[in-house]
Amino acid sequence: MAGLIEGARAPLVGASLLLRGPRLKRVLVPPVLAVTLGAAWLHGAWISPSIEAFFTLSSDPGPDPSWWQSSLAWLADSWLLQTLSGLSSLIALALTIWLSFTLLFEVIAGPFLDEVHSRLETQWFGRDPRSHSARPDVLDSEAATRRSLQWLLPGGLLGAAMAWFSPFLPWLLAPIGLLIPLLWVTRQDPSYLTWLRWAAGHELSLLLTSAKIALISILMLLIFIWLPFVPLVGTYLWISLSGFVLAMGLCDLAFSRRDWPGRTRMSFMMAQAPAFGAFGVVGGFLVGIPILGPILAVPALSIGSLWLICRLDTGQRAAS
Repeated sequence: MAGLIEGARAPLVGASLLLRGPRLKRVLVPPVLAVTLGAAWLHGAWISPSIEAFFTLSSDPGPDPSWWQSSLAWLADSWLLQTLSGLSSLIALALTIWLSFTLLFEVIAGPFLDEVHSRLETQWFGRDPRSHSARPDVLDSEAATRRSLQWLLPGGLLGAAMAWFSPFLPWLLAPIGLLIPLLWVTRQDPSYLTWLRWAAGHELSLLLTSAKIALISILMLLIFIWLPFVPLVGTYLWISLSGFVLAMGLCDLAFSRRDWPGRTRMSFMMAQAPAFGAFGVVGGFLVGIPILGPILAVPALSIGSLWLICRLDTGQRAAS
């Protein structure tokens, strides 16, 4: 019961720590800006055309089913089948958007959230569990944040302008527009390129474990995709399962900072399933808030997951 309460509290504690933490919010400005621009590009380049193509295909009567129409016409015209097909398509679309945004945020925001986690754990325990011996000391976090803003803000605007006004190959010119300010920033401060190389290598080293967890999450949701259609309790069971999957993704950074392998992470989360389930359910509702939810709630939930893991791990206890 105590773990369930801690799991439900964790998202709110994470939001409180984010708002009260000195100089934490400015560290997250570059990834939030980059993810917002990336999500807008993803919506225009992929999601919106996919939705239009889906509805166009749905309205097309298609070819004549010929000889087997008499045996399957009753099934094709069934309102139940059409309803299930529509719901399945909406669930698949929502899952695609959520996974795309989550992966995009994790890849971009990883080094910045790692800096936030490092500051919090140093404040709580007097030390950082992750060894930073391989991290370059040429650029501190504030300077890296400032240089990232100098790159991403004009780069995003220039890339969007080149993609919008270009008469040919707009999505090829957009990355070029994004890279031009990066060349200027690295010319002004070569140490930023060293930091950026470390950040990219750091993220790539965690990508394999994150991909395994994402694959397990997708398989779990696909296996239990029938749950929403169970009367009375199906919807609540689906929300709980989706919350647990969300918790696995958001806890990835805190686990990675401890160098826990995938099997250890799964064992720990299964042993504390009520706490992580409650954390995921509450977090899922926060992320579901229109517009502001995915952008503002995800950093708070990442911090909340760190606080929850420190609470549940018998070796460490984080202050509220």
